[in-house]
This record gives sequence, structure tokens and C-alpha cells, in this order.
Amino acid sequence: MVYSLQTVYQSAFNPEMPVILYFMKNKIVVITGGSSGIGKVTALELARMGAQVVIVSRDETRGRAALAEIKYETNNQEVFFIPCDLSRMANVKLLALEIQNRFDKIDVLINNAGILPGKHTLTPEGYELCWATNYLSGFLLTNLLWQQLLNAEAARIINVSSEAHRLGQLDFNQPHASKNYSSFTAYCDSKLANILFTYELAHRLELTNITANCLHPGVIASNFGTTSFGFLKWLFRIGRPFMQSVNKGAETVIYLATSPEVAGVTGKYFKKKKVAKSGKGTYNPTLSRRLWRFSAAQTGFQAEPDEDEIEV
Repeated sequence: MVYSLQTVYQSAFNPEMPVILYFMKNKIVVITGGSSGIGKVTALELARMGAQVVIVSRDETRGRAALAEIKYETNNQEVFFIPCDLSRMANVKLLALEIQNRFDKIDVLINNAGILPGKHTLTPEGYELCWATNYLSGFLLTNLLWQQLLNAEAARIINVSSEAHRLGQLDFNQPHASKNYSSFTAYCDSKLANILFTYELAHRLELTNITANCLHPGVIASNFGTTSFGFLKWLFRIGRPFMQSVNKGAETVIYLATSPEVAGVTGKYFKKKKVAKSGKGTYNPTLSRRLWRFSAAQTGFQAEPDEDEIEV
């Protein structure tokens, strides 16, 4: 019997179905936030499919434990761990340099790292913690790995966002202000930025072999929310029994990373493995271009390739 790639993907979540391994063999996947939650499940399943997987996590103990577990569960020794606190752009630059030195290409880049912060916190570089971790690090890492992505036959960039983006707003004048700070609002703002970044990125990649898409994984029963405090922490605790499993939450991420159905599909927002409409404001090209320039200025990254000028 011949199984489609979609059948193989589903079998990773159903032990009773036959599994055909290694259709991701020789593919190199980088995933941030890969030591827990949907990131860990994604790393595990892609490793099971034969990919070389690079897990990035700020928690070295948890990262090395995830590395050992994934290698044991999949019998795939081509799984690697790089510790990195993504809230610091200096660390992101060092991470990119290490990846560049170790890999000539990247087939799939999954910007998954995300937090729901507690009280208002600025990083040593002066960024609000949620903005730096959930959005700015992915913007910078993606741009720094541009050449590795171009070197792949058909690279895919996947940005994990959230339906919470619909409540987000961007303030370019006071992006890290502490007055009237809300951790949930900060989270929503970062997820709105994820989508605007994805759409602008897809536009800039039109003449390349790279696609860029984003997704809502669902409300997941993971460690997410444990860093919040007060009402939000209580809300996540009592709502946990009604949330989706991490396996369910990882399905759309894995689908976008592997499925032939989305080969060539770019600049889209996905829910439950289907294209969905994102918030109305996300389709404003002027806003997405402004965010790109703002993010480039914040990170010190030269905004290249710019607009429609891209070297293939």
C-alpha cells in the first residue's frame, strides 16, 4: 500500500496507523522554543520523519533533556540543541552565526518561541520582554539566516502567531512604555507583529524559493502562561482542562513544515491546517512596511533586501 505524505503526517499522532519514516531526510529544521510545548512536539515529530532538527531554547537543562528524549524516541541522532535567550538581540546574532557556521542551508525555520510575560520588564537592551522574545527575535533571526534559506531547494518560514493578534495594536512612538502596561496586551501586540511581519516577508520573497506563512495553533494546555501573574495566571490555571493538547496544537505547525499541499503557498494565515482570514488591520501594506523599517532600526539590521529589490 502506498501512503500519502498527509497520511504519514497523521500517523505520527496515531500509533495504530503504519508509519513511513524519513520523507524529511536531509531536510534541516531550526525551531525556536523547541524544548517544551508545541515546539517540543514539533521537533519530536519532524525528527521522527528523518529531519535534522536544531532546537533552540533559553533553558539549557530543559533543552538538553528534550534533546535526549527526542533522540531516544526517534532513534534519530541528527538532533541538536543550541541554548539561547532570544530576548537579547546580541544573543540572536550569536545564534545565527553558530547556525551559519554549522549548516549551509535551512529548509524550514520555525519561529515558535513565545512567552506571556508577568510584570513590565525591559531587557538589558531596552526592549519590552514580550516584544523582544515573541517578535523581534524572529524578525532578526530570519533576516540573519537569509542566505541559508536561499540555499535550500524550497525553504519554508513558519511564524507561530495567535488569534490574540486581533486585539493587538502597534505604538511606534512608545513601544516599551510602562504606563498602563498589560502583559496580555503586550502579548497581543507581539502576535499582531508576527502576522504583519509574515505578510511583508512573503512580499519581499516573491522572487525567491522561500515561502513564509503564519498560524494560530489553538489555545494549548502547556507551560505557557506560567510566567504571567494575577488574574491571567489564575485564568490559565482554571481553563487548562478545556484547552487543546500540545499534540493537537502542533498539528498545523507540522503541516506547514511538511505538507506538499502548501508547497509554494505563501503570505497566508492558517488555523486547523486551513487558510483563514487574519484581522482586518493585518492587510495594511503600509503598516507592515512601517513595522519592517521600525524592526530593522531596533535590531540594527539593515533592511535588505528592500521592497522588490532582491538578489536571487
